[in-house]
Amino acid sequence: MVSVPGNSDEYPTVIGADARFQGELSFEGSVRIDGSFGGSIKTPGKVFISQSGKVKAEIHAGSVTIDGSLEGNIVTEGRVQLNATCRLKGDVSAGKMQMAEGSSWSGICDVGPNAGKNTADPKAAAMRQITEAASGKK
Repeated sequence: MVSVPGNSDEYPTVIGADARFQGELSFEGSVRIDGSFGGSIKTPGKVFISQSGKVKAEIHAGSVTIDGSLEGNIVTEGRVQLNATCRLKGDVSAGKMQMAEGSSWSGICDVGPNAGKNTADPKAAAMRQITEAASGKK
C-alpha cells in the first residue's frame, strides 16, 4: 500500500482544491497541489499532486508524487512516483521511478543514476523527435 503524503509538516505550501494558479512557482521546500496549476515549478524539494490536483506544468523538483493529473514534463535526480489514480502526459527524466497498477502515462522515459542531471540532453531531444515523427506529430 502506498502512503499518501499530505500532512502540513511535510508539505508546508499548499495550493487548495478551490484555487487556480497560473505562473512560475519557485521555492526551497515542498508543495502539495490540490487545485489547478499551470506554468512551471522549480524546487529542490518535493512536489505532490493530490487526486484532486490538475496541473499543466514543467516540473524540476527533488521528487514528484502524482495521484491526480499532470500534463507536462518532469525532471528530477530523485524519484517520480505514479500512484494508481495518476494521469500523466509528458516525458520523465528521473533517478528512480515507481508506477502503480491503474496509473496512466504517455511519454518518453529516461530513468537511472544520470537521468535528470543534464536537462539539455541532445540524445533525449533526438529520441523525442523520432518518437513524434513515428506517431505523426510535427
